[in-house]
Amino acid sequence: MSTEVPRLEPVTTPTPATYSYDQVAERIEQVLGEQPSKSALRAAPLRQRRTRGRRPGLTAGMPAPLPSPSKTIRARFSAAAIEEWLALHPRLEWARAIRDAKADLAAGQPTEDVVSAAFARGLSWRQITAILNDHDGGHRSVSGVHKRYRRLEEGQP
Repeated sequence: MSTEVPRLEPVTTPTPATYSYDQVAERIEQVLGEQPSKSALRAAPLRQRRTRGRRPGLTAGMPAPLPSPSKTIRARFSAAAIEEWLALHPRLEWARAIRDAKADLAAGQPTEDVVSAAFARGLSWRQITAILNDHDGGHRSVSGVHKRYRRLEEGQP
């Protein structure tokens, strides 16, 4: 009586525990469609700020390199930390906020609710104005939208 033992498929390319700068740049390009420069990657831990309404940079919120035992060893990044950061990348969140605002308007939600939610998710008045104008073909100005909805910025009804 012969019994076959089930075999696992061989792992051809194991996921590395760490990434180099080149591998981080490659993963960013795969996920976001743009490749950052090496200088942008090296400066990323120093530039963590983001102003409201601006499209987040490719390296916004990027994890810092792992501690190095020596200054001569090249910087390495935790692969798990990079993958987690890419899954929740600020640029993807920003794009989702725009897409959700457009979908909410198309679904007939009240404009004030959509504007309030969009502002809470970090969209600028300029971006909110563009979404409103795209939705109904209007010709609102940024200052007009701000004047009409600014109370929502402060959380007032």
